[in-house]
Amino acid sequence: MSKRAFKIGISTTVDFTVDISRQFEIFSQNNFDFVSICANAEHTHFFNREKINEILDLARSLNLSIDSAHAPFYPPYNIAALDIDEKEIAIEKTARYIEYAVELAIPIVIIHPHHYFYDSKEACLERAIESLHRLDQSIGRLPLTVAVENMPTSQGSWICDQILQVFGPEKFGFCYDSSHENMSGEPFHLLKKYYSRMTTCHLSDNHGQSDEHLPPFDGNINWPELRSYFDRASQMNNILFEVGTGRKLSEPIETFIERTAKAARAIFN
Repeated sequence: MSKRAFKIGISTTVDFTVDISRQFEIFSQNNFDFVSICANAEHTHFFNREKINEILDLARSLNLSIDSAHAPFYPPYNIAALDIDEKEIAIEKTARYIEYAVELAIPIVIIHPHHYFYDSKEACLERAIESLHRLDQSIGRLPLTVAVENMPTSQGSWICDQILQVFGPEKFGFCYDSSHENMSGEPFHLLKKYYSRMTTCHLSDNHGQSDEHLPPFDGNINWPELRSYFDRASQMNNILFEVGTGRKLSEPIETFIERTAKAARAIFN
């Protein structure tokens, strides 16, 4: 195992019943290095300019940098929506979200290339690619990276694979989600192919059947093998964990975050 120095971060998706300011305090107490703003804009107050600036100031006061923000992905943000008007609205709203992230000096925005499947994976891919071309034309010169996330199921993995082949790293980055991939076929089938394309990541564990977002070692992912690919990804120094699903946890959040922090450092430090 290499002796690289990784920074460890966490997403605010952990539990939406806990105020984001309190989350930041718990993250800081457990020595996380950075935070990712999750896709729930209501919980994060993302579009309330005064409130989000207060939150970002709080993070910095706790020595937590802001590494990334996750664009909403539910309607009306589904850029692969079957309805043409819905898709147009989603492209516009996603572009505005990205532009706002630039104003907030957030360096990475994570997006889902699709949300639900309405028809075939091929048709969904076609709509996603068209929308991504439109987004690229709109935001191509902005000083941030937009990272496309791999989605669950073999269909989601296939779509991500195709997108990364169509768009080079100068267009879109790659947000690798370990929980999604573990639900989608052979272990690390995307990671072993695209580790050098990673811009950021969503790391969590599960048992291969559902998107549980567990702390490492609570599921069946082979974490030493996963780490080996990150050692080869020389561009990846910030390791982002996305644990919890937003719903109220079955254990105290303090315990959950402490377990996540210990497991994260056992793997990467």
